[in-house]
Amino acid sequence: MAKTKRDKAKRRSSADFMIASGNDVPFNYVESFKSLRTNLNFIAATEKLNTFILTSAIPGEGKSNTAINLAITLAEDSKSVVVVDCDLRKPSLNRYLKLGRNFKGVTDILTGNATVEDALIQFEDLGIHVLTAGAVPPNPSEMLSAEPMQKLVKDLKAAFDYVILDTPPVSVVTDAAILGRYADGALLCVRSDFAPKETVQLAKERLTAVGVRILGVVLTGFDAKNDHKSSAYSYTYEYEYKSKNKSDK
Repeated sequence: MAKTKRDKAKRRSSADFMIASGNDVPFNYVESFKSLRTNLNFIAATEKLNTFILTSAIPGEGKSNTAINLAITLAEDSKSVVVVDCDLRKPSLNRYLKLGRNFKGVTDILTGNATVEDALIQFEDLGIHVLTAGAVPPNPSEMLSAEPMQKLVKDLKAAFDYVILDTPPVSVVTDAAILGRYADGALLCVRSDFAPKETVQLAKERLTAVGVRILGVVLTGFDAKNDHKSSAYSYTYEYEYKSKNKSDK
């Protein structure tokens, strides 16, 4: 298992990504993830759930940002958490966490070129474990739908309190629907005033059509101070966090 710490000078890796840890992070940003943690812990405790996909309708809705920060917040509550980059076509966790491309990951495990222990990365400063996607394969959907991937999720589920599968957007490829069948449910990220309502509804229908349970919606990029509309979505629960603004830079 590789152990690493982030370069604090590179904590914020993109305009849409900010780690909810450290004294320079806005209070409301951190508290919003704690609110999501509270909701998730309640569902997990009452229904014995610990593995879920985190996806979105279209790219750019903040799912990877949410996956990492939710994991960090759960770890602060003394939970063991692993985040798995299941976007084998366009991996993002390497970029967000400044890992580079030299780490073994999911594809290496599925092809027998690495063990889970070889590929797991432990972030000592964040308290979380990460599995990167690994090398981009020629057949992502086939790899994810095969028995080795199901076994990988099962093994992680037994080893960690929470397993977060960061998947591609639902409207782009079928991977989220495939992975959702191995998980206990799905969290659907919806960026405020971004994806059309019809696209979000279609994403929900595609997941539920194959038996994936929608645990809730994570509403991202939402500014409560300027909100004057009722929500267009009605799911199990909603969670809100404020986008980083210029004053946060």
